[in-house]
Amino acid sequence: MRTDDLEKPTVPVAYARLMIDAAQLHGVSAEAVLGACGIAARSFEDPNERMSVIDIASLVEQVIQLTGEPGIGYEIALSSSLTSHGLMGFGMMTSSTLRDAIQLGTEFLHLRVPVLSAELRVEGDVAAVSVVETAPLGDLRRPLYDLFLVKLARIGRSLTDHHLRLSEVELWFDYDEPDYYQRYRDRLPPMAFDMGTNELRFDAALLDRRPDSANPVNARMVEQQCRLEEEQLGLGADVVGQVRAALQGSDDGYPSLGEVADRLHTSSRTLKRHLHDHGTSFHQLLEAARRSEAIRLLTTTALSIEQISGRLGYADASSFRRAFQGWTDTTPGNFRDAHRV
Repeated sequence: MRTDDLEKPTVPVAYARLMIDAAQLHGVSAEAVLGACGIAARSFEDPNERMSVIDIASLVEQVIQLTGEPGIGYEIALSSSLTSHGLMGFGMMTSSTLRDAIQLGTEFLHLRVPVLSAELRVEGDVAAVSVVETAPLGDLRRPLYDLFLVKLARIGRSLTDHHLRLSEVELWFDYDEPDYYQRYRDRLPPMAFDMGTNELRFDAALLDRRPDSANPVNARMVEQQCRLEEEQLGLGADVVGQVRAALQGSDDGYPSLGEVADRLHTSSRTLKRHLHDHGTSFHQLLEAARRSEAIRLLTTTALSIEQISGRLGYADASSFRRAFQGWTDTTPGNFRDAHRV
């Protein structure tokens, strides 16, 4: 998301209502939250209304402060349903397979959560939905990832007609285990912290499962409506997501900025400018791709540190070790010993 778009009304008001509902469960009134944020109550009257990212961030901050509950992201995710995503939720429910539903959700995620980008990867028998931010999140970062990844797990359960149990999902976070996590642990999917990445992981065999609610005609209708929404909101294609897709790891290393620009039919200079407008850079996205691939290779293969270093495009193993320690505060060897599956 362009940093100068943070003040534009792009987030459906339904998500703000979920935050208000969570506050009310803690005895904090909607009036108290809205008053603290300086947001008019009439903003919630129209279900088609949208709010700015800045207003949503203010709501999260005030809900946490007024309730005294830093784990509010978990609570919102656990109490919401697929229908809270409106038309997008309907489109995912009627998709032909779980894979199609995920692709619909990741392609149009910027219409619901414009500060995040997601992609689906398949690593042998494991599927992973990896998530990154497309704008600086500040204090909103941890509660948003708490909320979004737990919500993804619940969506997956709904879309597989409960064949995917929460206990069969694993959530990876790139930050330390929060102090409040233990209070919610029994209600949450298995989680791993300090993993250097934020993603949902589950059995890839479920990707081709057809939901009972599948209806391809309705799914195509939703896709068309989402494209219309893009035009109405002035939101173009997710350039961050496009670059991330182009940086999918391979045995041949990673493409250069110029090569990615060519794939996207633009110039290197223009691509750099677009990424800057979204609060990131090609180097940052390349490092994120390398980090994610390094973690995958360390946890799922027997490749040596030197072999992994070469596949990631580092000049030598020591350069890779320095980079990895910067991402995770530990060495590749120690990480492998602690997390290998």
